[in-house]
Amino acid sequence: GLYKQWYQRRVAITAGGTLNFEQWLNPTPKIYKVVTVHNVTNLEEVRMGLAPNVSSIGPYYFREYREKTDVIVANTYNIFYKEKKYYIFDNETTNKDRATPLDPAKDKFYTINLAWVGVVYNMTCSGGVSPTEKIIIEAAATKLKDDTLFTNRTVNEIIFGYKDPLLDVLKTFIPGLPTTVQCVYNMSSRDMNNFSVIHNGGDNSSLLGAYSQWQGYHKLPYWESDEANTLNGTEGLFFAPNLQPNKSVTTFVDDLFRSNPMEYIGEEEVLGITSYKYQIPMYVLKNATQNPLNSGFNSYGPSGLMNLTAAVNAPVMASKPSFLDAESWLIDEVVGLYPPNRNMDTNIWIEPHTGVLTKAIKQLQVNVMIEQSDWHGMMSLRKKPRFIPLATIVETGGLDKDLADTLKHKVYRPRKIGYGLLYGLFGFFTLLTVVFVAVLGHHVIRNQGDVTRPLIPNGQKENIYS
Repeated sequence: GLYKQWYQRRVAITAGGTLNFEQWLNPTPKIYKVVTVHNVTNLEEVRMGLAPNVSSIGPYYFREYREKTDVIVANTYNIFYKEKKYYIFDNETTNKDRATPLDPAKDKFYTINLAWVGVVYNMTCSGGVSPTEKIIIEAAATKLKDDTLFTNRTVNEIIFGYKDPLLDVLKTFIPGLPTTVQCVYNMSSRDMNNFSVIHNGGDNSSLLGAYSQWQGYHKLPYWESDEANTLNGTEGLFFAPNLQPNKSVTTFVDDLFRSNPMEYIGEEEVLGITSYKYQIPMYVLKNATQNPLNSGFNSYGPSGLMNLTAAVNAPVMASKPSFLDAESWLIDEVVGLYPPNRNMDTNIWIEPHTGVLTKAIKQLQVNVMIEQSDWHGMMSLRKKPRFIPLATIVETGGLDKDLADTLKHKVYRPRKIGYGLLYGLFGFFTLLTVVFVAVLGHHVIRNQGDVTRPLIPNGQKENIYS
């Protein structure tokens, strides 16, 4: 009815001062990427195939800023835009109460050389290496000296990318080969030349915030099935209003290059706002043997890992921190990680009536797979792959107190008032109906002796409404 139309306009991401549009364009709550890197301390043992021993360094707090440009609000209820995300190191939060300060621009640690492992992996998968190719790669490796399986880099280099000397040598022989290693796409690369498109929910609130195009793609180019490549879900700031506890919501996670469902697990208060809490369902993390639908994502390894190899051209796997909800041998074969616990899970909280995100804690661990190879004696003592944790990244965000109060006053409270008015009017008309029936009954009883007397005066026609 009229109230539903008013409410749909209220939550739509439309220009002209709506709360959702202003927060989508210029988010005011603070969003942080919190990074902990994992320093490998027993390099030679790992090179031979023994279990890695890691020491964690961090956490480093980076404030995330989102800049939207070239925004076009189309008549088709679509919003076209380009987006840049950039990060500023928060020294105060990172080093509060810390005796020895952390500096991501200076702090170095040892980790797997993603360029080297990527080259070896792709050469192996392509059916082997020709003698000429092997000579070229060996020559490049000789130039690098010991910088083959491992590399010693700063935190900023690993997170935001760096020029790799191996790739720099190989580009002479392989035209078009990129020379920059980007370990975390969402923090190190953003193509500002391509448009993304979301639905503003103006004509259909169930599509509020949903992607129809991401970075120029209507369909993703990375995966092995049409279903896996389908672009579903929102960017995670807004969801369809009037959520139901028995239904999941879907987000598109650009860190993982895929859409992820989130299932309802309960109800909690966030800054005085009743919110539905969601988490990643277990079937998303199952391998293709246990969940055949995940074959489209090349999930043929251990359960608990998301295979990103096709998207980043290197054997990179994402997992929950400390391999939470993964096969137990993965955490057992890494020395130094914290034991997994439920506080390491990814959760989002959504106000169910408006679909507004009230709180988010998104957590993932980036791992690199290494396998036995005759290249420099890699993993000579082990045939089974190993998964070496590189970094753990936690994204936090949500409403602040001011925005929560604004949501209550501009949308949440008017909604309650609106339903109160509807129920009030319903009660009023119900009372009128009772009074009318009572009066009519009294009139009939009073005149029941004259059954021929019409209720409608003679000469008038009865108005009948169908």
